[in-house]
Amino acid sequence: MFIHFISAPAPTPAPPAYINPCVPSPCGPYSQCRDIGGSPSCSCLSNYMGSPPNCKPECVINQECASNRACIQERCRDPCPGSCGSGAVCSVINHTPVCVCSPGYTGDPFTNCFPNPPPRKTTKSICLC
Repeated sequence: MFIHFISAPAPTPAPPAYINPCVPSPCGPYSQCRDIGGSPSCSCLSNYMGSPPNCKPECVINQECASNRACIQERCRDPCPGSCGSGAVCSVINHTPVCVCSPGYTGDPFTNCFPNPPPRKTTKSICLC
């Protein structure tokens, strides 16, 4: 008796599993990683400075900004917009907005300044003695 074995075709090797070079990210904080031909390519996120892995925000605390600026959302900005009331003037002293009513105005500079009232007229009493 003749036994004939039919051989199955040799299995094709599975393609190598994809390995993302950006997981885990080699780029550091405040950065992004892109897979460029199987190699990681790092860059700082927009609004961040430096080079990976040393990307950083412009500021974290006020003292990292000029004294006429404040650290707002990690950027050195003018703190005056929206700080003072109507008719007030804003200046920045040591990172802090300072509001005062304009000359000729009175009131709360953080809410509203009004024109000074006109001076009262004084009446003189005349004695017909």
